[in-house]
Amino acid sequence: MNISQFKLHFASLQKVKNLLSDPTKKVQGVFYKNSHFSQRYLARAYTLVKDIDVANNRIKLQVSMRMDQAGLPELENTLDDLVAYSAGDVPGFIPEGYLEGSDLEEPALPAEVVATTKELFNADIVLDMESVKVSYQEFKIAGKPFTLVNLHNILGSYEEHPFEQMVTLLFGEVDNLYFFSNFHEENLSVRDSKLILDLIMDENITGKVIKTIKLESVDGVTSSVFPYEELISSYLSMDGDYIFGMGAGYLRIPKDELGNYKMRVFPQGTGGGYQIMMFNNKNTIRIYME
Repeated sequence: MNISQFKLHFASLQKVKNLLSDPTKKVQGVFYKNSHFSQRYLARAYTLVKDIDVANNRIKLQVSMRMDQAGLPELENTLDDLVAYSAGDVPGFIPEGYLEGSDLEEPALPAEVVATTKELFNADIVLDMESVKVSYQEFKIAGKPFTLVNLHNILGSYEEHPFEQMVTLLFGEVDNLYFFSNFHEENLSVRDSKLILDLIMDENITGKVIKTIKLESVDGVTSSVFPYEELISSYLSMDGDYIFGMGAGYLRIPKDELGNYKMRVFPQGTGGGYQIMMFNNKNTIRIYME
């Protein structure tokens, strides 16, 4: 994951070790992808780093995935490759049919309801990554410093269909519990608004489900997108427009109109939910995050 307008730097795992040991920093976002994942699955916004060996370019860490039912076969394929390369594990995950013929029942992954008809399964993936390529970007949003770090490695050769994976970590200030906590009561510039959206689009590093999108116009017309049959996706179109939607409907914010909106971020309740409000003299867009 990279943000196009910032310079990309390369480093060793010492950079990651320094960030993790910095008392003023904490991980506020995580994203994980690999060759088997056909979708951009969410990950919880924390990681457990079990070991960093800078000299041997090796890191062992755990990411906590949030996947729908369709992602479980891809998780099984991930487990197969991690075991084949002695590169990790998915503790507690038993592939479908593995216990067939025995008296044991396959344990179900923990699940949580995130919308009326949708639930996400929780799976911890332990990664033992060697020969890691580390890249990072540093930037500020609303005056708050962030560091976006990618940990990339490839297992196997290109001739043998390699297993490629990447962990992205977003470091922010330790005083803020969530990524969105940085922006309470902040007057966000157009630049700030774009960067916040960029960290939600495609690879949603915040780890939070988009629960509802609502458009309110000054003429009284209101339209909403709810995750009835599938979760709401967020992505950039080929033209650079911001799209929030699913099969039943979507909302598009044209790239050229983003500068006409102001943005505010509000906490919703005590459970870590947030509302992103974008408004101008014609429309108000509300993005509700769990």
